[in-house]
Amino acid sequence: MASYTAGIIVIGDEILKGQVVDTNSNFLCKSLHSLGITVCKISVVGDNVNEIASEVARFSEKYSKVFTSGGVGPTHDDVTYLGVARAFGRHVEVNKELAKILLDSNFVSDISDVDANPALKIAQVPQLSSLIYLKPVGYCHDPSLLYSSTFPVVKVANVYIFPGIPKYFEYAVTNLEHLFKNPDGDRFYTRELYLRSEELDIVPVLNHTVDKFKGSVVFGSYPQLGNDIYMTKVTLESISSQQLEEAESYLCMKLPAGTVVDPLEESVYWMVEEAPKRGLSAAVTESVKILEKCFDKFSPSEIFLSFNGGKDCTVLLHLATAVLRRKFPSLKKPLQAVYIQPQDPFPQVEEFVVESVKRYNLELKTVPGPITHALEVVLAEKPELKAVLMGTRRTDPYSAMMNSFQMTDSGWPQIMRVSPLLNWSYQSVWTFLRDLSVPYCSLYDEGYTSLGSSRNTAPNPALSYVDSNGTVHYCPAYMLQDGASERNGRH
Repeated sequence: MASYTAGIIVIGDEILKGQVVDTNSNFLCKSLHSLGITVCKISVVGDNVNEIASEVARFSEKYSKVFTSGGVGPTHDDVTYLGVARAFGRHVEVNKELAKILLDSNFVSDISDVDANPALKIAQVPQLSSLIYLKPVGYCHDPSLLYSSTFPVVKVANVYIFPGIPKYFEYAVTNLEHLFKNPDGDRFYTRELYLRSEELDIVPVLNHTVDKFKGSVVFGSYPQLGNDIYMTKVTLESISSQQLEEAESYLCMKLPAGTVVDPLEESVYWMVEEAPKRGLSAAVTESVKILEKCFDKFSPSEIFLSFNGGKDCTVLLHLATAVLRRKFPSLKKPLQAVYIQPQDPFPQVEEFVVESVKRYNLELKTVPGPITHALEVVLAEKPELKAVLMGTRRTDPYSAMMNSFQMTDSGWPQIMRVSPLLNWSYQSVWTFLRDLSVPYCSLYDEGYTSLGSSRNTAPNPALSYVDSNGTVHYCPAYMLQDGASERNGRH
């Protein structure tokens, strides 16, 4: 389908020995796919100059762009620059710009002697290399990334050489995404169908559909073991939205009636039906009833959801979408949402908000805080709005006496606050997200348990631990045992 391709070369003996898990290729694949670039191959090679050179030369000739990860540093096994240079018949040399950066950053005291200053090896790059400087992305909450924003990515021909440390790798890739976009402007349109049937039962229909749309739509079929809602997931992908819609319609028409299910709606209502058997289902049932009452009292055009990318409003968004689809199956208009943006938001939160808009088909408006100002702006633009869905829980500040339906306080812009999650605990939020595999903001896997501004929020100390090297790490948020300490990272 796509004419622009990429190959990824992961470099490091530690990967081949299983000592380190490669996450960089997964991150890059997602990024490139979103930009309309087809990743054709991922190769893992050790710290061997000849092997690196051979693979880089082959990939460079075969693919539009090549990305390497790892092997960039001052030690004996950091040989990626040497390998890339050899792939193009070049030597390495000390780049004056890079050497000056190292000197100015006090990484070296002398740029004339590599042996006396091992860190200078980082500046020994292939001849005729291009340097691509990074620009800081918003407020940098991780001070260690300040250095990576000054040290450029080295490019040789169509080969981009990235560091192997994941946080530096991800920072650089995110910063340079604009360089990797499909130049034709093409992007991949995708659909996912969830089927009650086993994979073997749909093979004849699926094969016929694949043949009919061969060359314009790519199909994938994946059995789902141990799933109570669906047994097979089918994916469709195309650079033509029209071809994709035609293929989806054709496949659905050929499948037996009732085969295709909405996993979001079905999974939520499955939990409601399981209320007598599962503790969490009682909380879900109460929330669903509140949402159903809200949609009975107000039309979808009179409701918006307050969404800031946090775990609670992510649960609420998932529930509200399920109820909306169940009550209004033919409704095409997206759910309205408002993101009240704090000062200095986390880039990860901003990214998750964008992803959620696509995932749940939201009509999102972003308004700077504070909350009172944001409500004034929203209601001035859309006076027809009468209710706001909020992910408030009783354990939140000033929320212990809240009701599920309650008007805003006097002196505030007047609107009905609907809070379906009031009686949820910290643990029930995480049980829901994890049981239903609901995507959530990546910061929660880094020890953050409550999200605010990047300037006043840190990982929760209760989740910290020290490894054998004395380095401090943090367990993911769902491992916090004491929900009362949820906000301990907020200052």
